[in-house]
Amino acid sequence: MININQQSAARDTGSESIEKQLVKGSAWLTFGNLFSRVLGALYIIPWTIIVGKYSTEANGLFNMGYTIYAMFLMVATAGIPTAISSLIAHYNAIHEAQISMKLLWQGLKVGLLTGLASAVILAVFAPLLAAGHASLTPVLWSLVPSVFIFPILSMFRGFFQGNQMMKESAISQIIEQVARIVYMLAGTYIVLKANSVNWHGAVIQSTFAAFIGAILGLVYLLYAFSVNRSRFMTNAKKSQHKVHANAKELVYGILKKAVPFVIVASAVTFYQLIDQYSFFLAMDRFFAFSDQQLIVQFARFNANANKLVMIIVPIAIAIAETSLPMLSNAYANHDWPSIRKQIKNIYRLFFVAMFVSAFGLYAVALPMYTVFYGTSDPNLTAGVQLLQISAIVAIFYGFFTVLSFIVQGLGNARIALRSLGYGMLLKIVFQVPMIFLLQAEGAMLSTLVGSLFSCWYLVHDISQDYQVAVSDTKNDLLKTNLTAIAVLLSAWATTQILENFVPLTRLAQIFVLLVAVIVGAFVGIVLLMKFNVANDLLRRFIPARFLKGAKND
Repeated sequence: MININQQSAARDTGSESIEKQLVKGSAWLTFGNLFSRVLGALYIIPWTIIVGKYSTEANGLFNMGYTIYAMFLMVATAGIPTAISSLIAHYNAIHEAQISMKLLWQGLKVGLLTGLASAVILAVFAPLLAAGHASLTPVLWSLVPSVFIFPILSMFRGFFQGNQMMKESAISQIIEQVARIVYMLAGTYIVLKANSVNWHGAVIQSTFAAFIGAILGLVYLLYAFSVNRSRFMTNAKKSQHKVHANAKELVYGILKKAVPFVIVASAVTFYQLIDQYSFFLAMDRFFAFSDQQLIVQFARFNANANKLVMIIVPIAIAIAETSLPMLSNAYANHDWPSIRKQIKNIYRLFFVAMFVSAFGLYAVALPMYTVFYGTSDPNLTAGVQLLQISAIVAIFYGFFTVLSFIVQGLGNARIALRSLGYGMLLKIVFQVPMIFLLQAEGAMLSTLVGSLFSCWYLVHDISQDYQVAVSDTKNDLLKTNLTAIAVLLSAWATTQILENFVPLTRLAQIFVLLVAVIVGAFVGIVLLMKFNVANDLLRRFIPARFLKGAKND
């Protein structure tokens, strides 16, 4: 029999292992998400150059199609990645890996059916979903193949994440994004080379590129699965066979886990859809803008600013996705101390990652917006201001994502759904009056109101159920905020000084952006080391010799 000291040592070792897995997994998923998102934003530079003077309208049309596409993707995948991840982590924790393999095949069946159904619905109802925008219909049709294939890709990613194989999932994201962008740029160039004013055709090829990327991402995951197949089968043979679940139970388990995930994970899409179907109506009701002017205004905040902000939001998503299997594991074993410790660590990781990056984005909004979208916008200042507001909203988008994944991983899906519902209700209530008062800025601020309330609701619930409050990490939070403010001030000051000597051109602003980012990053890293905040996270990216003086958390 193992004595008490041995048990305690085992728990401590396991706790350290979990923390290392959290940081390592977050690093891989953050890298995969961040790399793909950076590419997903960087393509805008050559894409807008190729499209030329129609780039703002084209980007607006592209984003209108992608917002609807994102909603269908969520429905088509039915939350399979996170559901599969959570369930596989659960069965692996109780030594029933054989059931995890069954989940793989049942997940494929569910994904195939939901993908087919969603693709058919999108194809049939595309004209209705276009809501009077005739040019949007063919864009939606071009996205039908991707809606069909994406659930299978997503299911495999969930399977690898549930087995703590974050590297494979991250690489598939990178391959998918690279392939998508290569096809997008090539297709856009070929279309406009044949007809320089056919920017609608260029957008159609750009959206169809999602299918090309998904296919190649899936091919890589199939290869990774074949390489690791013997390992999966060996673990399955070691199952204790104390739990028995038939196919129907597994499918039901997937859907039971998936439905809340798919709804909560669609939060950003839901907010964007509210904007897409209310902004034009409200603006037409209160102001006398032409359709062309409205599309440009809509593109500034719903497309331009959102694309840049979504570079940093995946940091929160990576933290959430990595934490989910570990929380599910601890929850399955009723390890309450481990749950509380993990929640605190997740809070710390989030504060460092999101506050510093969001404040930094706020500071470099002018060069960032100019580099990506040029100076052809007749009201560049409006675009920059909307990007700054988006940077602040992104903090609460990200925090809601992390919090909702925590409560769902701990079996409180209804709480997550309720918080999202309340937030969206507040968004709808404030939407029209705030658009009347502030136009595009009002639409974004109504989103801020809704997401802020959702975050408060979830923080309160976690505090009540698990006795973990944000104030438990107040020392780290204070240090992180001071760091974020220092990053903002240093990057902003650098930007202001350089703007006095550098012309407002795309090429010149690249220099301003790089210098400001380097200065802000240097200040941030030095202060994080000085304040001894999230050293484990920093060690993943900074050589050990530079951290000799840093203490362990």
